[in-house]
Amino acid sequence: MKNNFKAAMEPASAKDAPEIASLLSWAFGFSKERSDEYIANVGLGSLRLLRGAGMRVDACAALLETAHIFHGKPVSAANIAHVAIAPECRGQGLAVPFVDAMCEEAQRNGAAIATLFASTRPVYRKSGFELAGHEIIYEAQTISLPVASKLAFERVDLDDPRIASNYAVKTLGEAGLLSRCPAHWNELRRKPTDALAAYLAEGDAAYLILDMGNKTCLTVRDWYTGSPEAAQGVLSFLARFRSVYPAVRWHGGPQDDLVAAMPDKGWRLAHQEEWLAGVLDPAAALRQRGYHVEDARLALRIGQAETPLALEIEIKAGAVEVREATGTPCPTISVQAPAFVQIFTGFRSASKLAQYGQVIGSAVDIRLCDQLFAGPLPWVAEHF
Repeated sequence: MKNNFKAAMEPASAKDAPEIASLLSWAFGFSKERSDEYIANVGLGSLRLLRGAGMRVDACAALLETAHIFHGKPVSAANIAHVAIAPECRGQGLAVPFVDAMCEEAQRNGAAIATLFASTRPVYRKSGFELAGHEIIYEAQTISLPVASKLAFERVDLDDPRIASNYAVKTLGEAGLLSRCPAHWNELRRKPTDALAAYLAEGDAAYLILDMGNKTCLTVRDWYTGSPEAAQGVLSFLARFRSVYPAVRWHGGPQDDLVAAMPDKGWRLAHQEEWLAGVLDPAAALRQRGYHVEDARLALRIGQAETPLALEIEIKAGAVEVREATGTPCPTISVQAPAFVQIFTGFRSASKLAQYGQVIGSAVDIRLCDQLFAGPLPWVAEHF
């Protein structure tokens, strides 16, 4: 059955757009207008279909070529976005082979990892996905925002190239952020465009993309601050909206720059969920990733004890080499496959996973793994 599903998967064409729009409406509550906009934003060429009887579209999803940034280095990736299955076809085992087929296509195209958001995590764990990072939305009362900064802002076009340049800088100081493809930027600039505005601070110290379409809450669709002073400036600029909007919301990291610039009170965590990752090519993923150490050597035995994948990471003066473990003396840990995903992204440490029985090794070798994959907690600045 799985092979039949894989054979039926195919790219979308223009004639499929009405059926795809209906699936998106049934799965995510999209309006007809929003469904059409989403299809246009991601592009028909990014959409994959699973057909059933009579060539009807039973499932669809977007497959977006991108990268996630870890310690300043891009790891080639594919986002599997908005998996929609027709209501009458749910519960029939379509999701796993559909996702497996997309992962195989992504790997053929050079992706080392695949990432997604899942409404039913056990389904995607069957395809090798595991918790990998955070999506967090913070909310603050506008009346509580600091107003002392005098950082000047100018309104700029939504596609001003300085915004993308500053976002690229932002990715270097965090873990897990996307190297955005056009589809990601299109979705950030989605309708209602008449309520959207972009602002850039003097000296390119910060930027904001604001959605002012809901008077109960000002939504920051995207933002960047280059310093603590710039973070204060962003909050001060947002405080100017307090006569209209009682609250403001933004996507942020587990250790968030805007939260750090806030007073102790007046803000809260409004929403949190996790995205999942599957490592399609462990050697390539380890080779592409950045690390927080200049010199280290560690062997990983990944997977089942009977048939593990044995890889050795060696870092010399910051240069990374990944090869099959040779059996020569080397610090070594054994890692269950789900634990490897979490260690790779930095979502959980080897020490913590060892407490859960998912990592085995000496205390010294486990601490070495902690050091190797140390860094900020991974997150993304949008929901894909």
